[in-house]
Amino acid sequence: MQSRNPLTAAMAALLLAGPAAMAQDTVSTTDKWQSVAKTDSQEAFVNVASITDVAGMPEARVKQNYAQPQPSAKKDKTYLSTRSTYRFDCAQRRIGMKEVRAYPGTDLQGDAVQKMTSSDKNMQWNDAPKDTVFGRMLDFVCSKGPGG
Repeated sequence: MQSRNPLTAAMAALLLAGPAAMAQDTVSTTDKWQSVAKTDSQEAFVNVASITDVAGMPEARVKQNYAQPQPSAKKDKTYLSTRSTYRFDCAQRRIGMKEVRAYPGTDLQGDAVQKMTSSDKNMQWNDAPKDTVFGRMLDFVCSKGPGG
């Protein structure tokens, strides 16, 4: 996967948003998705049942809902939610992006407007500083999942 991918760049920018207005220690359950991070611009949920061990690291599916439509790489398309598969490097506080699907409605509603996948070899890794959405996702998954 190339770092020039518009969805990847937009996702990384949103996920690395600072702690401003981030809800502290809020965990609620909505169906199979557990809320692990919330800011003014987005909320991230982890599917706890999806946490598995891959190459000694936890991997999990994450749903994110956005407060405002996000621009898609496809012309005139936007999305309000994504379902992603991430690999979590707990020791080095990094998250690898395996797959992202963007949906026009919240809670993964509608047909995907954009898809991105990467192989293990070409996976893009992002730092997961504490008190960011990535950081909260990593802390939650690493505390719950295999290899964590």
